[in-house]
Amino acid sequence: MRASLKAWWGAWLGVLVLVTGLTGEWLIHASALPLTALGQQSLVLATAEGHWLHVRVSEDRYRLAPQGRISQTYIDLLLAYEDRRFWTHGGVDAVAIVRAATNNLAHGGIVSGASTLSMQVSRLLRPHARTLAGKASQALGALWLERHFSKQDILNAYFTLAPFGANVEGIEMASRYWFNKAPRDLSHAESALLVALPQSPARHRPDTHPVQARAARDRVLRKGFESGLLSYQAYQDAILSPLPSQPHRFAQGNHHLADRAQMAGHSGRVTTTIQSALQDQVSQLSQRWWLPERENLSVLVVGRDGALLAHAGSTGYFDSQRKGAIDFSQRFRSPGSTLKPLIYAMAETAGVLRYEEVYVDAPHDFGGYSPVNFDRSNKGAQTFGKALAQSHNRAAVEALDRLSPAAFMARVRQAGIDVEGETNLSAAVGGIGVSLQSVAGLYIAFLNGGEARRVTWVARDQAAPGQSIIDEPSAARTNFHLRQAALPANVPRRGVLNNFGLKTGTGPRGSDTLAIAYTDHFVVAVWVGSPDNDPRPHSTGLASAAPLALEVLGLLPESAAPYSVATGPPIPRHDSGRPSIHLAFPADGTELAFPPGERRITPVIVGATYPVTVVLNDRYVQTLDKPGDAVEFPSAGFWALAYTDAESSQLAGKVRVWSTHD
Repeated sequence: MRASLKAWWGAWLGVLVLVTGLTGEWLIHASALPLTALGQQSLVLATAEGHWLHVRVSEDRYRLAPQGRISQTYIDLLLAYEDRRFWTHGGVDAVAIVRAATNNLAHGGIVSGASTLSMQVSRLLRPHARTLAGKASQALGALWLERHFSKQDILNAYFTLAPFGANVEGIEMASRYWFNKAPRDLSHAESALLVALPQSPARHRPDTHPVQARAARDRVLRKGFESGLLSYQAYQDAILSPLPSQPHRFAQGNHHLADRAQMAGHSGRVTTTIQSALQDQVSQLSQRWWLPERENLSVLVVGRDGALLAHAGSTGYFDSQRKGAIDFSQRFRSPGSTLKPLIYAMAETAGVLRYEEVYVDAPHDFGGYSPVNFDRSNKGAQTFGKALAQSHNRAAVEALDRLSPAAFMARVRQAGIDVEGETNLSAAVGGIGVSLQSVAGLYIAFLNGGEARRVTWVARDQAAPGQSIIDEPSAARTNFHLRQAALPANVPRRGVLNNFGLKTGTGPRGSDTLAIAYTDHFVVAVWVGSPDNDPRPHSTGLASAAPLALEVLGLLPESAAPYSVATGPPIPRHDSGRPSIHLAFPADGTELAFPPGERRITPVIVGATYPVTVVLNDRYVQTLDKPGDAVEFPSAGFWALAYTDAESSQLAGKVRVWSTHD
């Protein structure tokens, strides 16, 4: 009977243990914590060097997960003060519970707690009332965390969610808010304050409660000293360290990029391609640049790989009169004449046009479209190269007509560029809509031997492949002609920037003015205009946008050499399928001395098919009908000669002409 009774009680005890265990497992399973808060992080834009550019709140909080190494002193002090058995307990520390209960009974009240870091994370993920039931829920949540996540994951969750005063959460935000430094750079005293703050974020704020904050910080430091984490000297130095008197404001630069990041669904830290120093200079220059009322501007600096290095979407983000909240670099606006170089280069690539070819600028009807030049004059006989350098309209329309608007648009869209408007000849003079950023991406083709790129500003997107839209010789020859473009008044071509390309553009009624300036490494794109497309009748790209573009060009690193793809005359193009011609006399670099009143030479061109067209300094056109015909130089000086024979083979060279009387 006794044996059967023991067996009965044993069975019931086993059932009780099983039921208790199953109930515990069910309670832990039922205590699954919501993890959405870990994903609700503030948007933080960082420059390519890692400096914070702009910070935005998320759910009314500044919160960010750890982004790198955290000071080991901070981690050691945190564990020593808050949870010294963190790495060994299972979420609830029984030893700490007994110790806390004993201390509280001995003092007749609550003087110490037993919450582990796992329990604190549980409470941060699922806040609860400070009741016995709430504490039980917190403990069950901690056990659930330990079952599903590693210790490091739980520690990282604390680093993300811990409150540090105001609406600042997480060590990444707190270290910058209170000390303007990354968590890896925290000192002993700074680490101790950030250990103490989450215990009572409102009462331990150093800016509003410095006495309480110092006492709380020093308790953490004393614990670190007693635990052997700090030497006596380090402890003494730390307690003598001052507290921060006020927090640091989070970076609020470049609202427009932050807007774009938010619209694209980015959150957390987003590393951009922006270069800190250059961005600061461009921002300051844009803010102080004088503009009439109700006008605005936009500035981009882009690298040859398509990376956006500096950006000002407008001046005065909060200026409603100027509509400063609009990023004008993204808006479809008239590009004016800025697409002309691309049209010429594409036409050259397609073999339907040569820069040395003479074009007669006179009224002409292109199937019902009769363009006029900006100054409404007729230029007469001129080369296409000169027409590009002086931005004549009729010649550009002629080039587009030969290429065909459809072919031009196809190439542009092939490069990933969005265009707004009809596909017709007016595209040559700004009759379509395209963004300033897209124009900058197209001009990269002149830096990369014909390969355009979409402009990217997020670092991880930077490797986007380019798209060849023109061939390399056409890119180089176009560069040569853009180096001859007119400059704003009182702006000489000298110094490190003596080899830059420049193209300006003016939209209808002057509402849009643009300037694109570039070297071998950078493209600077500037828009100045009316946000509401109001007329600006006396505004031109040369007068309104070019001065700003050249100011920005002057900010670029002097170590970046001027572009070298076309520092001399246009690169000769040779047709395949026939022997190339060569110039026997005068050789490139020849100095020619003439008696007074005589400046004629007879070029010797081996293999040429006559007649041969000779263009001097891209201005004077002469024709050699047969071998032995002479070229006459208008004056002494340096002369660039470009030769094109009847089979379109081309040569180029430079000579110096001087008089023996000089």
